[in-house]
Order: sequence, then structure tokens, then C-alpha cells
Amino acid sequence: MAPISWETLSGKEYVGLFPWAWAEFESSNPLGPFPFLGGVDPKVVSCLDEVHRHLGGALDIVISDLFAGRAPLKDPALPERLENAYMEVVQSRPHLRKVIRCGRKPDGTFEWKYPLDENKSSPLRYSRIKIYNSHGRQSVPFELEPSLAPVAGQFIGCLNGTLTVGEVRSEIDRIGKEFGEGAKEYLKELLNIFLSGNCLALSEKASIRQHWLDTMQDRDTLHTGHAGLMYRQKDNFLFFDPWLVPWFAEAPLPSLWPSLLPKPAAIFLTHDHDDHVDPRSLLAFPKDTPIIVPSRKNKNALYYDYISFLSGLGYTKIIELAHWETWDFEGGKVVSIPFYGECSCEMGMPRNTYLIVDRGRNIYNHCDSGPTNTGENALKDGVFDEMVKKYGPVDTIFCQPGQLMELRTYAAYASLSPPGKWLEIGENCCVTSDYLAGLVAATKARLFVSFANGCADWLSDHPVFVFHRRNPALKALLTAHWWSMDELKDKLTSKGCQLNASFALDLFRKKNEEVTQQIKEGAPKPADLYRLAYGELPFEEDGTPIPTA
Repeated sequence: MAPISWETLSGKEYVGLFPWAWAEFESSNPLGPFPFLGGVDPKVVSCLDEVHRHLGGALDIVISDLFAGRAPLKDPALPERLENAYMEVVQSRPHLRKVIRCGRKPDGTFEWKYPLDENKSSPLRYSRIKIYNSHGRQSVPFELEPSLAPVAGQFIGCLNGTLTVGEVRSEIDRIGKEFGEGAKEYLKELLNIFLSGNCLALSEKASIRQHWLDTMQDRDTLHTGHAGLMYRQKDNFLFFDPWLVPWFAEAPLPSLWPSLLPKPAAIFLTHDHDDHVDPRSLLAFPKDTPIIVPSRKNKNALYYDYISFLSGLGYTKIIELAHWETWDFEGGKVVSIPFYGECSCEMGMPRNTYLIVDRGRNIYNHCDSGPTNTGENALKDGVFDEMVKKYGPVDTIFCQPGQLMELRTYAAYASLSPPGKWLEIGENCCVTSDYLAGLVAATKARLFVSFANGCADWLSDHPVFVFHRRNPALKALLTAHWWSMDELKDKLTSKGCQLNASFALDLFRKKNEEVTQQIKEGAPKPADLYRLAYGELPFEEDGTPIPTA
């Protein structure tokens, strides 16, 4: 039997990737410590990271001494000793001295500077696509000319089950006319690799979107896992921070994946952490989707280079939204609201929270925002008062309730923050019950939904902030010293606000003037979504083969 090729397929069938198949881009240049960090030359970042790594072992010993009681936790001499050690490392290496200026001023204070350049960032050049079939335990590398990466990204986004084989062929022809016959032949070869690797799913109908329209009502919100939300606005779907995983890639459970979700009308990203900006998920979405990101207008000095990152994946409609700017839709808008914290506070990285204003109902995605080390926060600065004044009270708040705290030396971007502060407690999703009570009081919210701490059983166990029902002991260990959720519930209740904890597939729906209702696992499960589009699974839901007679 002759092997199946793309050219032999019927033109009327809908084509998409199986939810256990996906692609990733791999870089041709060495990964720096912080890919896509903007505002500083990547060579400078490498030098800063080198010093931090040199001191890492010594810092671990200091921390061990502190916890063993051999040194006081508030030793006033520690910052000075750390700064002196930092100076020694820099002064002993000429290549570090060229870019890092540090020393003592005549008054004894520590001076530490590195050059900034708002036009510099650390983009990646992609030289290979890696194609995966997690059920078949296969991975196939495929060479990629860097200039073709956006083209390949655009095309991978077409394989979401909404286009027929004939329409995909037309897209190949269009790309060939725009980028040349070489690009056209490359995409045909790529598709044949997907096909030969049993990655392409064919269906006589495209039913996923219609099923979601039948499942979700207008102005419903779906929790897709972790900090991911999907909001239905009339017949459109808005996505926030989609962190999705292919089937069986990280857990033995079918998971949500872009091929099982409706095509987004827009995607909104809150901030640059990798559990909110996920390249694997974003590569799988259609690239003509408007994608809204924090604006460089709100930066202090450094920023995340969303433009380079997303255009490299093939996105063609990247919209930077500064604080208080809006993305408008029929009947309402999404407003960018200032985001505080979750970063070394000196850096001032641009980040957004988002308010959905939709025909008299406001839903606020507060996400991971919270007070900074220096005491700044949206509550004290009157951000929520201004938000309510402009757009009215909030119906529902989605917010992480976490109380994670860490030494700043272990935090993201630690090497770019002053070394004398590395042994201080850093800001990382630490919000108190009093702050959250103030948040609901200022916004006049009636429902507070805790999310953004995993809440999807198909997520892996390795991130320490990911909690799910598969491993409750891990959650108990890590949250043993957190403030009580009962305490938070009591404080929110006193403000007229209900507290609900959310898991993936929970729906939130409001009827008339009632408090928004949480419908537990109100959305269809991933395996059921697959059956709707493609029929019965070719294996058991846990991935084991179906016995044959």
C-alpha cells in the first residue's frame, strides 16, 4: 500500500492536529538567561547572571546558617558582606568590569549600575521545528530556515480543525504567492511529516465551536486551568493567559488544548511569567487572532519584548495596551488596569490586569497582582476607586489568593536587582486577607474566585505553585503556614462578597441580578470534546491501548 501523502487527501474533510500532537520551535542561538528581555543588551544580562551564579553557592551556605540558627535572620552586616563579595567577583574579571560598575562611594554606600538600552532585547532565531506525538512517544526534528519561522507559525495555527483540506491547500498557495515557491514546498513537506507521524486528525464536520456556543451562554466565563480564562462575548470568545498542555505530555489525563477550543476573537496576556506566556500553547492558536499585551509605555527601564516573541511565532495582530487604554468590542470593552508586584520592585516591568466591561456587567481579572516590597499597591494608590468611578462596580473578581514568599535571590530576574537585597524577602504572589478584603470593598464585588494556582488535574506536579486534586499532600505541605482561607472567607463575607475556589472546567454564570453562580465542571471534558469532533478515542482515556478481539 502506497504511503498516504497530503496530496492524496480529500479536499472536503476538516483537518487539525490531534490534541496529543504539537510542535515547538527550537532556537539556533544559545539561550540567554532571560529570552525576550528588552531594555538591556543581552551581553550585559549574561554578565549580571554570571556574577549571580558565582555567588550562588555562598548564598546557599548563608541561607543554611540562617535557618540552622547559626546566624541571626536580621544580621545588619549581611547586605554589606554580599555587596563586598559581589565587588570582588566583578573586579577580578575584566569582561565583567567592562559592563558592571560597582564600588563604594566616599560615604560608604554601595554603587551598582549597568548600561541600559531601550532599543536592545534578546530575541531568538529559530532553526528547527520539533514535532511531537505524545501518545506515540515520537518526536521528529525538522530543519527550519529562521526567516520562515513566522510563516511556519502562521500555518501551524491553521491546523485547528476549522479549515478543510481544500482551504488549507488554498492557504499554502497564498503563502507561496507571498513568500515564494520555497515557502510553499516547505509547508507541504511539513504537513507530510505531521501526516506520516500520525499527527493529523480528519473530520467530516467542524463541531467544536458550535458545541461551545451550545455549552456556554453569553457572558459566561470558563476557567481553563491555572490563570486561563475563556469569556463568551455574544458569539465571540476572549482568552486570557492560556497555559494549556497537549494530551499525555505531562500527566496521564486528557487535557484542554487549542484544537478542542473555539477560535479566539482575541487573546490577552497579563504578564511575562512562563505560566502566563506559554510558547507551546500560543503556537497552536490561529495567528490572525488579535493578541493584546502590556505596553512598553508603562515600563520603567526593562520590558518583555512581546513584539519579537509573538511575531516570531507568526502573530500578525499584536496590540500593546497601556494602562487605562481599551480594546473595544460590540457592546463593551476590555480595559487595561495597572498591575503591581510579582517582580523585583526596582524593575518596573510593564504588566496588565484586565477589566471586562460588557453590557452592564464587569468582570475583573486581577490575576497575580499584589503589593510590592516598597509598599505600593493598587488599593493604596486608588486604582480600584478610579476603576469603579469610570466603569461601575465589579460583579466577579478572578484573583490568585497565594501567599508565596521567597528570598529574592531565587526570584525571576534576581540577577538584575541590587545584590544587597538578594537575602531580603521578595514579592511573589503574596497577598494578605486584609488586602483582598480591601480589594472587594473598593470594587464592590459580590463574588471572589480564587484561581491561578494550578487547578487543572492534567498539569504536571513539578511547579511548586501548581496544586490539583491528584496530589493534595503537595498542596498541604506548601501551604502549611499560609493564612487561613476561612479567615479570608469571613473577611470577604463581612464585605458582602462570596468566596469560591475554582478548578479547570468550572463555569461562572449570572442570571438576572443574582450573585454569579459557579457550575462545577460545567464545561465538557476534553475526551468528550474529542468525541464530538472525531468520534471514539483510539485508546482508553488514560492512553492505554484498547484490547482487540
